[in-house]
Amino acid sequence: MATIRPLRSEETEAALRMKNQGWRQAYRGKVREEILDDLDDGIEAIAEAWRQGFDESGSVPFVAVDDDGAIVGIAAGGEARGDNPPAAVELFMLYVLEEYYGTGLGRALADAAIGGAAACVWVLEGNERATAFYRKLGFVPDGEREQLSERWNGLHEIRMVRTACAVDPPRISAAAPGSQLTGE
Repeated sequence: MATIRPLRSEETEAALRMKNQGWRQAYRGKVREEILDDLDDGIEAIAEAWRQGFDESGSVPFVAVDDDGAIVGIAAGGEARGDNPPAAVELFMLYVLEEYYGTGLGRALADAAIGGAAACVWVLEGNERATAFYRKLGFVPDGEREQLSERWNGLHEIRMVRTACAVDPPRISAAAPGSQLTGE
């Protein structure tokens, strides 16, 4: 089982390392290998910047923690960025380790981070797994597309949007790898 709860300040580096592992698993073959291999460089400074950002915005990511205390998923949402966003809420990030794919953990993290709010999310174009996942959550592409920095090999991301929806109350536990999530 994995428990979903707000990230604790002292776990920030561990959460970043888990997010970086999620990036490696999701983006290998799409982003230059040296970028993925060097993600953990300077992680202490990045963690400090994250902690300061949480204090300013009042928004803290949610993490999924396994029975051994390891962070296996992370999600964050908040006020949508940019000019004239299509929704007031944005899902900024959602990563789970690949051994948790298909368990319901991603959905539970999204529910914790943004609930049933009308929302938008940016997804790497061509990331079919992520696009299919967000469609299951009610998101659809709205036609917006942006080119990412050179770090991303000139790739693009697309924006997906959903209307407000009813969701079950945020789940506090999720299934272990190899099993399906069930309600509590």
